[in-house]
Amino acid sequence: MGWIWTPARRALPTMLAALLVLASAVAVAASGQPAYLDSHRSVGDRVADLLGRMTLAEKVGQMDQIEVTQVTDTNPACTSQGGFNLPNPACEQKILIDNHAGSLLAGATDIPPDTTGAGGTGNTGRDWANEYDMIQRFAIDSSRLHIPLIFGVDAVHGFGHPFQAPLFPQSIGMGATWDPAAAQAGGAVTGAALRATGWNWDFSPVQDLARDNRWGRYYETWSEAPELSAAMGAANVRGLQTPGPAGSLGMTATVKHFAAYSSSINGHDRVEAQVPIRELQDTFLPSYAGGIDGGAGTVMIDSGSVNGIPATASRFLMTDELRNRLGFRGVIISDFGDVPAIANTYHAAPDLAGAIAMAVNAGLDMAMLPFNADQWQAAILQDVADGRITKERIDQSVRRILTLKFQLGLFDHPFVDPNAADASVNAGRDVTLQAARESVTLLRNQGGALPLPATSRIVVTGPSADSMTNQLGGWSVSWQGVFGAGHVCCMGPANQIPPGTTVLQGLRAADPNVVSAPDQASAVAAAASADAVVVAVGEKAYAEGLGDNPAPQLPPDQKALISALEATGKPVIVVVLAGRPLGLGPAESAAGVLMAYQGSTEAGTAVADAIFGTIDPSGHLSVTWPSDAPTVGGDFATGAPSPIGDQPKTFDQLPGTNSGPGSGYNPLFPFGFGLSYTTFSTSGLTVTSSVNRRGTVTATFTVTNTGGRQGTAVVPVYVAQPVSPVVVPPRRLAGFARVSLNAGQSQTVHVSFPVSDLAVTPGDIASVAPRAVEPGAYQVVVDSLPPAAFTIS
Repeated sequence: MGWIWTPARRALPTMLAALLVLASAVAVAASGQPAYLDSHRSVGDRVADLLGRMTLAEKVGQMDQIEVTQVTDTNPACTSQGGFNLPNPACEQKILIDNHAGSLLAGATDIPPDTTGAGGTGNTGRDWANEYDMIQRFAIDSSRLHIPLIFGVDAVHGFGHPFQAPLFPQSIGMGATWDPAAAQAGGAVTGAALRATGWNWDFSPVQDLARDNRWGRYYETWSEAPELSAAMGAANVRGLQTPGPAGSLGMTATVKHFAAYSSSINGHDRVEAQVPIRELQDTFLPSYAGGIDGGAGTVMIDSGSVNGIPATASRFLMTDELRNRLGFRGVIISDFGDVPAIANTYHAAPDLAGAIAMAVNAGLDMAMLPFNADQWQAAILQDVADGRITKERIDQSVRRILTLKFQLGLFDHPFVDPNAADASVNAGRDVTLQAARESVTLLRNQGGALPLPATSRIVVTGPSADSMTNQLGGWSVSWQGVFGAGHVCCMGPANQIPPGTTVLQGLRAADPNVVSAPDQASAVAAAASADAVVVAVGEKAYAEGLGDNPAPQLPPDQKALISALEATGKPVIVVVLAGRPLGLGPAESAAGVLMAYQGSTEAGTAVADAIFGTIDPSGHLSVTWPSDAPTVGGDFATGAPSPIGDQPKTFDQLPGTNSGPGSGYNPLFPFGFGLSYTTFSTSGLTVTSSVNRRGTVTATFTVTNTGGRQGTAVVPVYVAQPVSPVVVPPRRLAGFARVSLNAGQSQTVHVSFPVSDLAVTPGDIASVAPRAVEPGAYQVVVDSLPPAAFTIS
């Protein structure tokens, strides 16, 4: 479960590229048909032929991605003010034809209207497909060279916009499954829905690492561990890009946000990240490499700055690291509005033209929403005229973009069938439920309080017990969640609630003796005649910067509710629906605690299954759960770095000599933690005794279910390096196994990983040398077994 660093291949020399164009032109003359329209030719030939026919204005238009609301705007200015409507031919002409924009995206709050004329709600799979077909047809029919558009959308836990679509656990919950197959299956469901509607560029998965739970995008990550994040991301990319039926569009995933976006100061979104180069290369890059090695066609760049340089203007990140070190060959795109931010936010350039020149020359291929299309055209053409960007550099980016479009089948079968879109968008609820079941994590089970008998008299209460908004989190129908989750800035459609099962509904379906209590007083009163109380607490929905939180913890009213219920003396089962670890307060002493994350449209069924023992909870934390919320004082507001000891710790922190307060790893629940209704043991650990630096290490051990019922064990495999010239964590995750066993059953497990996964950046503090594996003695560590030694020569 790793990757091998591959050196980048050099771009074709200019002379060779010119010869390819000339050869293609000769072939066209002989056949009478443009080579780029001949589906029997290679993608390279078709790209070369088309590139040779394009004007400079047509080329730079391909590098421009505009929000779809600009072509549906009812305002003649075509500036998105009118929202997502039916296409406006005048705006289509201005943006797609006059300014040659090559790509459109649906923004996070963009919801299409009814496109059928039947007075429907809008925002169905059919509506998304109809919008796509209408705009795509205009672009192809009206443009000189009939170049199709590519349509992008954020589908971060399923196709989140159409309200009927099943939604998966947010990525932090998917990470808790420790099951790449679940991530791949979820990706396949999402990809099929997107492909059916034509919106076949998914800005997902997030391969940033969960290093600070104050950050509002924490839940979009898989794990704090690079190896687990890489494995989940690679599988998800493969799922998203699963080929569809013959004649259907292809799909492309996007690895984001390159790089170290999640390491921003104090957990603020879209701000400076101060990351040592060695940490960047040894900790952060391997996670992105997993998604890239999974085959992702595009990479999105960090919206913040890294070590004082806007990421979108960083040649070090985009060219030296992403292209040359990781060997990425596809399209590099900015995040929303980040090219003009180089000038307007970071003041690193005097104007838009200067910002574009910095971004393109650093390695960017496409700008997402650079103001509007005519401003982009004017500025980038001026850059070329002034010699700030070469025509060869433009061709390099456009060649990548056209290659992607040909690979996705956009030139050969660009349209979709709106009549079939709803079925694809609404499919996959069984896959969603399975992922939710695997993600539910049992954190506390005092005295075997769980599972409850299915005939128990249960009181169900709490603000998240019957709230699909809280259960799903952000990026669900709308950017900030269902209804916009109360955020005035971003209200979603009032009548569009995704079909699914809340916690209350799931429990009622399993047990006829469930009583719902809407408030604390009624819950306390009902508890007197109940066998147990289930209280669903956690967070409201949020996305991006609106979710930044200086001290993530349960709100005071939820803590008071739990305390009042515990005072009744009845067993209290706390279900946490949240996008990150929270300070739990009195919930730490509850009879039972289940972490359900923002756990999908089917989370209510999964939680009920876990509470009543229909399933054995098999989720394990993919992150560290801090012992309490961080204490940051006023520094969170000012943006200054936090005092030492405030930032939440991760399992792989580097060793040090400080023995003062805050220096140790003493979380409430450690990385990898998760209880079960059965018990497991591991035994017989052996490992490949000696390998070279190009080899593979295999750890072999036996897992036994020593309890009385079926269950699933998650077994992390760590590597320790007793002596290292470069300071490394005491243990690094190298692989893992997820094993389902019946009572009394044993299974021999083999976990292999390439030696290259253990590479570090050699040299002194400022080194940017290629990562290398240090020869010497290593150990494999599994559970509490004696370490197994091996040597790398």
